[in-house]
Amino acid sequence: MEQQQGYKGLMEKANEAALRLASELEAHAKIRVVSHLDADGLSAAGIICSALHRLGARFHLRVLRQLRRRRIEELAEEGGDVFVFVDSGSGQVGHVTECMAKSRVFIFDHHPPMGVGSPSFIHVNPHFYGIDGANDASAASVAYFVAKAMDPCNVDLSALAVVGAIGDQQDKGEQRSLTGLNAEIIKDGEKASVIEATKDIRLFGRETRPIHLTLEYTTEPYIPGLTGNGDACAKLVLNLGISLKVGDDWKTLSSLTQEEKIKLVSELVRRMVARGMDSKDAESIIGTVYTLTRNQKGTPLRDVREYSSLLNACGRMGFPGLGVAICMGDRGEALKEAQNVVSQYRRKLAEYLECIGKPNFVKETEHLQYYHGENLIDDRMIGPVTSIAISSRILKPDKPVVALAYSEDNLTKVSIRATDELVKKGLDLGSAITEAIHEINGEAEGGGHNIAAGAFIPKGNEEAFLLRLEDAIKRQLENKRA
Repeated sequence: MEQQQGYKGLMEKANEAALRLASELEAHAKIRVVSHLDADGLSAAGIICSALHRLGARFHLRVLRQLRRRRIEELAEEGGDVFVFVDSGSGQVGHVTECMAKSRVFIFDHHPPMGVGSPSFIHVNPHFYGIDGANDASAASVAYFVAKAMDPCNVDLSALAVVGAIGDQQDKGEQRSLTGLNAEIIKDGEKASVIEATKDIRLFGRETRPIHLTLEYTTEPYIPGLTGNGDACAKLVLNLGISLKVGDDWKTLSSLTQEEKIKLVSELVRRMVARGMDSKDAESIIGTVYTLTRNQKGTPLRDVREYSSLLNACGRMGFPGLGVAICMGDRGEALKEAQNVVSQYRRKLAEYLECIGKPNFVKETEHLQYYHGENLIDDRMIGPVTSIAISSRILKPDKPVVALAYSEDNLTKVSIRATDELVKKGLDLGSAITEAIHEINGEAEGGGHNIAAGAFIPKGNEEAFLLRLEDAIKRQLENKRA
């Protein structure tokens, strides 16, 4: 009942936002859309920009690494009648209120809000209605409900909302399904015939990679004897009586028959359990797969996980506009260019993961493990690199990981990641990072969710920050045990 009331309240706020945006369009207002650069941010931007474009609105998009006070001041100076913040804004409400008194502001976000903002703001956030923004609703989810309220025909944008939710790793329900508000979006997408949810082999690359390469590059779960060993993977597939090609085309997981899938899954689970893996972890290769049925087979836009990875690559590699263009329906050359960006991104990831794996690169304290990428690792990529390093066991999952790298404006970017198990023990990274930067002078800003958070701190404050963060996390875990 409580969840239903929360859902109703959020829908009412989304409807209010849609009506207010419609009145701005009637007044021919100049609209500035501001978004974050990750997959959820680009999906949310794609949804709002698509909805605005369909109504013939004038708008301009700006994608930022982080919505810091200095950037908010710059945006205010550049001018605009209306600012629409997506996947950002809730954690910077104070700064937005101070800097944008002359503009009309909309915030569509899912991060824990640091206040409501000016009474004139339209601030749509699931946390205000008791809905978990870390697991049950992404920024793209919020943007979708606003777009749907603007025009019911925008129900096809439910596909992008799911891409955003998966991009923020919200598939934490039974068999890696989406839950809460996201589950409602799946229902919309299924009714509109744009999303299909099935139980299948959920290894990454199921639409685009040859079977043996999908197995070779799999890190979640890590498959002993196969992950990283292409020859062993090809041999396994052939020994099961499954051909690697059909004519001149490589077979993919999505093109296998049901009989072939059963053979492959049975053998993979058998091997993993034989190598000492927990049977539950081994069976996690089967789970919920979300297919975007209107997108062409064999492309990275058909499987939601591949789509979100493509958007993440575009954002992290400095091509966010390309990602949003694809969200808005641009294909052809845009898709080819994006696939090239993905290839570059993967090479960078491999390079950075190799760097992290070097002896003594990662330091450890009682409650943390951390590394400083300095200028060796692009600050836009430390979050994804850290997440992959944890899932592939390059880094231990039993302590939060703090990644640092030098950024622009003489700042150091901080990204912190943890596991669901640590959150269950009382860890809240968003709260801990906010506490840790509180006493740092200068432009320190940050926040986030319980399982993932980030900040920018002035260079030279890294040691002091880590000490404060260590203390904050220690108290959180001790209070939970008490």
